[in-house]
Amino acid sequence: MKVTVIAQARLHFGFTNLTPGLGNVYGSVGVGLDRPFTRVTAEPAEDFSVHGPRAEQVGGYADRLAGHYGVRWRARLTVEEIVDRHSGLGSGTQTALATAAALLRLHGLGHDIREAAGAMDRGLRSGVGIAAFESGGFILDGGHPDLERPEVITPSSVLVRHDFPEDWRFVLFLPSLGPGLSGKSEKAVFRDLGDTRAVTDAICRTVLLNMLPALVDRDVEAFGRALTEVDTQTGRFFQEAQGGTYREKLAADAVGALLAAGAYGVGQSSWGPCLYGLVDGRTEDDVVRAARKFLDGHGLQGKVVQAGPNNRGAEILVQE
Repeated sequence: MKVTVIAQARLHFGFTNLTPGLGNVYGSVGVGLDRPFTRVTAEPAEDFSVHGPRAEQVGGYADRLAGHYGVRWRARLTVEEIVDRHSGLGSGTQTALATAAALLRLHGLGHDIREAAGAMDRGLRSGVGIAAFESGGFILDGGHPDLERPEVITPSSVLVRHDFPEDWRFVLFLPSLGPGLSGKSEKAVFRDLGDTRAVTDAICRTVLLNMLPALVDRDVEAFGRALTEVDTQTGRFFQEAQGGTYREKLAADAVGALLAAGAYGVGQSSWGPCLYGLVDGRTEDDVVRAARKFLDGHGLQGKVVQAGPNNRGAEILVQE
């Protein structure tokens, strides 16, 4: 038996609330992508071993799962492809969930991916990554009711899940600028945000009154305007920590170039460095050219990726 799990990246558009006392915190908006992706395979073995890139990280996830389920893995786990770490595309969560799904299916332990996510401390804030693994599509999650007791936090519930139009696509601008915040540095930023209720009000209003109606009506231009507004407001949550709306000063010029080339909406996914432009068949080629020209013109290393939506979630393939 061989189990292969393909877990695609996600874009994180923004948070709905980060101020305690207003209601649930860490509610998030995002979408599943069809690329890039992480692919993990699991095959029976006498002992447990991990092979491929980031084997130590994957082995750590496996150890936590083994402790949670009270099992000893007998598997050869191979990471065949993996999303770049700390790129803003949800690599950590997708890698953890792909590891869990492969091992659980191989050992006949069912497939409660939310329980597994909690065992690996995934989804403590945004729930978009877990929902993208489960079902893909456009996701609005409800966040968590309590900031003060992180030990009781479980992956947040999905409030809205809607197929993302297949003809709406994204140009991903991925400059090689180093990783975004994570770990203790990230926790400190969230702890010290202060009163952000004005930002919360603006984001919630835009999501409810503009973004969701445009998605249902398949109005790409209106959705793009709402997307840019949500991303800009989310940047205001973190402007002191990252020195502005975006984590790099150059990013403002980059998203400006994407907009000028025809992107309907732009933003920074999570902590970046991934920037994205929303496009369709009329605008995609022009935005791709603008992104590549920006890389070359500023002497930046990096890549430009053309991605569509993923409306299915992760793929789990079993070969007997």
